[in-house]
Amino acid sequence: MKKCLRLFIAALGGLTIGSALANPHRLDDSMSHTVPPNVQMQWLPMARTPSSAAGMEAWVTVNIRIDTRDWVGRSGRIYMVLPRDEASPIEAVWTTQGRLQPGRLVSGERTLVYAGTIRGATLEDQFQVHLRAQADWQSQTRRLNFHFEFDAD
Repeated sequence: MKKCLRLFIAALGGLTIGSALANPHRLDDSMSHTVPPNVQMQWLPMARTPSSAAGMEAWVTVNIRIDTRDWVGRSGRIYMVLPRDEASPIEAVWTTQGRLQPGRLVSGERTLVYAGTIRGATLEDQFQVHLRAQADWQSQTRRLNFHFEFDAD
């Protein structure tokens, strides 16, 4: 029993050390832009059942252009990040043209969009993003500060 417990603690310690070694590098995506540049959130249609979630939504196209020149030839993972802010959470769900991975992200999280070797000075794709917010959305304007991080292997 003690041997099993020691192995479990050692394995758990290895996970903690592995997490501590992750050193994300923020990537320059300043050439990325949305189409249109500003998006108006719309109320979701009236719910048919009381258990259906009310809220707001919007669709936006994002032309992604990430500067990866400092990482050419390096292997690792790129994550899209949406920091948490003081407003209610936002959910983003997107499809891509295939260079990056489609996915889902909620405020305060990051999600994998690329894994492998960086092959060129830029990484480009186009996202079709569906944004959803809860019914407690109270702001007339809100800036969503998505960004990308690289974790080298």
